[in-house]
Amino acid sequence: MRLPWLLILFIAFAKPAFADHQMKRDSLFQELAKAKEDSNKALILLSIGYTYERNKPDSAVYFYTACNELSKKLHFIIGQIRYIACYTELLDLQNKYDRSLALNMQGLELAKSIHNNKRIAGSYNNIAVTYFHLRDYEKCVSYYLIAKQMFEEMKDEKHLAVLFSNLAQVYAAMQQKNGLAYEYGIKAITIAKKGSDEFTLEEALVNTSNVLIRLKHYDSALLLLKEAIELAKKLDDKISQVNALVTMNDIYVTIGNYALVQTNANQMNALANEIGNKEGIAQSMFYQSKYQFHQKDFASAKTLAVSALDTAKSNKLNNIIGKTYLLLSDIDLAMGNQIGYNANRQLSDSMQEVILSDKILKNTEEFEVKYSLDKKQSEINDLNNQQKIHKLTLKQRRTIIIALIITLAVIAFAGLLFYRNAQKKKKLLLIDATVKQQRIWKLEKEKQLSATQSILQGQEEERKRLAKDLHDGLGGILSSTKHAFNNMKTNLIITPESAVAFDRSMAMLDKSISELRRVSHNMMPEALLRFGLDTALKDYCNNINQNGSVQLSYQSFEMDDDTVATNKASVVYRIVQELLNNILKHAQAKNALVQLVRKNESLSITVEDDGRGFDASILQANDGIGYLNLQNRVTYLNGTMDIQTALGKGTSVNIEIPNINA
Repeated sequence: MRLPWLLILFIAFAKPAFADHQMKRDSLFQELAKAKEDSNKALILLSIGYTYERNKPDSAVYFYTACNELSKKLHFIIGQIRYIACYTELLDLQNKYDRSLALNMQGLELAKSIHNNKRIAGSYNNIAVTYFHLRDYEKCVSYYLIAKQMFEEMKDEKHLAVLFSNLAQVYAAMQQKNGLAYEYGIKAITIAKKGSDEFTLEEALVNTSNVLIRLKHYDSALLLLKEAIELAKKLDDKISQVNALVTMNDIYVTIGNYALVQTNANQMNALANEIGNKEGIAQSMFYQSKYQFHQKDFASAKTLAVSALDTAKSNKLNNIIGKTYLLLSDIDLAMGNQIGYNANRQLSDSMQEVILSDKILKNTEEFEVKYSLDKKQSEINDLNNQQKIHKLTLKQRRTIIIALIITLAVIAFAGLLFYRNAQKKKKLLLIDATVKQQRIWKLEKEKQLSATQSILQGQEEERKRLAKDLHDGLGGILSSTKHAFNNMKTNLIITPESAVAFDRSMAMLDKSISELRRVSHNMMPEALLRFGLDTALKDYCNNINQNGSVQLSYQSFEMDDDTVATNKASVVYRIVQELLNNILKHAQAKNALVQLVRKNESLSITVEDDGRGFDASILQANDGIGYLNLQNRVTYLNGTMDIQTALGKGTSVNIEIPNINA
C-alpha cells in the first residue's frame, strides 16, 4: 500500500499566511488596484496567487508569473525567491520535478546572494522536497538535515515543525526507523498546534497518520486524517483533501469497510475533477472499481479499473498503474478469464519505474526490427560488395575536391583576416580621433563653464557690494538729509511759496530714497538672503503686480526655502528677473505667469506671457546682452532652455535645471 505523502515547502517567508482566511481575496484585489509598481505590488500578486493554489492552479500560475516578472523588473530578489518557492510547489503537484528542482536550486543561489539565512534554510527544505518526489532519498535527507541545523541555530520552531513533518515522512518512506518517523511527526503536530499554524498542522497530521498506518495503528491514523480533512476544508485546500481521502481509503480497504471506500471515492472524484488533479481522478476510479468488485459487480468494476489505468498511463502514475493491473487480474480471475488474470498479474508484478505496456511495445518493435535485419542481411552484404569499388572511386574524388576547397577556404580566410584587420585599424584610428576631439571639446566646455562661473560669481559679488554701499552709504546720507530737512521745517518760519517748494523738494527726496531702495533691492534682494528663493521671487512678483503694468501670477510647488542650494538660488533669481524684465520692456503683455516646480532633484522654471511674441529665429543671430546673460546663467547651472513663441501668440520659456540642491 503506497501512502500519498504530503510535503511541506518552506512557506513562512516564501508565501503569505492564510490561516483562518484573515486576508481575503477581495481585499487583496482592492489593494492591487491601488498599488504602485513597487515591491509591495509584487507581494500582493503573490498573495492572490496563493489563494488560488489549492483550488484553481491555473489562476495561481498567472499571478505567480506576474509577481516574478515585476520582481525581475524591480531587481526585487526577495520577490523572486518567494515566487520560486510558490511556483515549485505547483510543479511538484503536477509531477514536473526536474523543472521544480532547477528552479529551487536557482532560489538557493538567490538566497545566498543576499546572505539571508532563513531563506537559505527554506531553499534547502524545498530542494529536499523535490528530491523526495524524485525518490532520491539520500540527497533528500542530506538537504533536510542542513536546513534542520540552520533552523535550530536560529531557534525557529515554526519552521522546525515543517522540517519535523517532512523528516517523518522521509524516514517512513525509506521503511527505516518507523518509531523515529512517528516521533518526528508528533513533534511537528505539537509545535504546529502551539503556534496556531494550520497549514503545517494539516500536513503534519497526514504524514503522521501514514507512519501510524505502517505501524498498523489504523484507528489512530483515521482520527488524525479526519482532523486533517476538516482543516483542509477550512483552508479551502482541495488537493490536501484528495490526498487525505486516498490515505483513508487505503485504511478502509485494509480493514474491509467498503461502504466508506465508495463514499470517499465519490468525494475524491468531485474534488479532483474540480481542480484538474489527474492523480486524484485516477485514484477515485480505482477505489470505485474496488468497491464494485467487493459488491461483485465485476463488469462495472472492470470498466472503472480500465478508466483508472488509462488516466494513470497518460500521466505516468506508475504506482497507480501497478495496483490497477493487480485489481484487473483479480477481476479477470473472478470472471473466469484465466488468460487476462495471468497477463495482468504478470504486468503488476513486473511494474517498476516505467509503464510496462511501453516496455512490451518497445520489446516487440525491437524483435520485429531484428527479424527484419536478419532477413535482409544477405542482401545488404551483396550490395556492400558491389558498392565498395564505387565508394573507393568516390572517396578519391572527394579527397581531391576537399583539398581544393580547403585551399580556397584558407586563401579566402587569410584575405578576410587581412581585410578585417585593415578595417579594424581604420576604425580604431577613427575612434581615437573622435575621442581626442571629444576630449578637446569637453576641455573647452569646462574652460568656458569655468569662465562663465567666474564672471557670474564676480557679478554677484559686485552686485552685493554695490547694493550694500548704496543702501548703507548713499541711502544713509539721503535718510539723514531728509531728517535734517524735517527738523529745519519745524524750526524755521517760511513763506507759503517756500513751503510749497520745500514740500516738492521733500517729495523728490522721498522718491530718490525709494528709487535707491528699489535699485539696491534689484541688485541683491534682502529677501533672497534672509528667506530663500521662493520667498524672494514671490516678493518680487508682488512688487511688479503693485505697479499695475501687467497682471503677474506666481506659483511654486515643492519649493521649500531650503530646496535650492545657496550658490544656485541667486542665479535662478537673476534668470527669472531677466525674463520678467523682457516681458515688461518688450512683450506689451496683459497677463504673465511664473511657475517653479521641484521634481526630485531637478527644478523646472516656466515663464509665460500673452504679449505680442516675436520671431524665434532672431535668437540665433541675436547677440544682445540680456539673452547672452540668460543663456550663460542656464549653461552655468547645466540646464536646458526651450523658448516657444510666435508673432501675436505670446511667449513661453521653459528651463530645466538638474541637481538643484547640490
